[in-house]
Amino acid sequence: MESFDWSMNSSAPLRTSASSPSSAVNAAVAVLVLAFATIAAAQGPQDWIKRILDPAKIGVTPPADAVMNRKLTVDYLSKSDPPKEIAIYMMPIEQLKKASDHFKTTLHSDPAVTGSGEFEIHRFDITSGKAKGLTVTLTRSQFVDKKLQITMEYMPPGK
Repeated sequence: MESFDWSMNSSAPLRTSASSPSSAVNAAVAVLVLAFATIAAAQGPQDWIKRILDPAKIGVTPPADAVMNRKLTVDYLSKSDPPKEIAIYMMPIEQLKKASDHFKTTLHSDPAVTGSGEFEIHRFDITSGKAKGLTVTLTRSQFVDKKLQITMEYMPPGK
């Protein structure tokens, strides 16, 4: 049987050159990876909590029976990029029409309605006025049984 003798001591020159296109590409990739790593590392729970939407600042109120779910809100914020602000509220699923009517009156806009029955979704996209950049989605919660989830996502103008 043949054996091979490997050694880390080699006098062979490296085959990279400062002028080779691959080194420029490698350098660019390294810079991008470092930049994204820095951005990702900069966001943490304290940063996410600062981005919980206070709908009153844009002249919107949730329905009176709605209760904020802070844990889901922070979970959603951890997966979205700044400067998006989010607030998630819960209500009994039977109050979908009541919640939709509330937002129709408050936002002066009709919802886009898709699905039917317990999978019916009402979505309000606001493109003008003080709440411009707000999207409100009313849907059956996939995380909390028998609850309507009101997801309010706001992208401040100019950001």
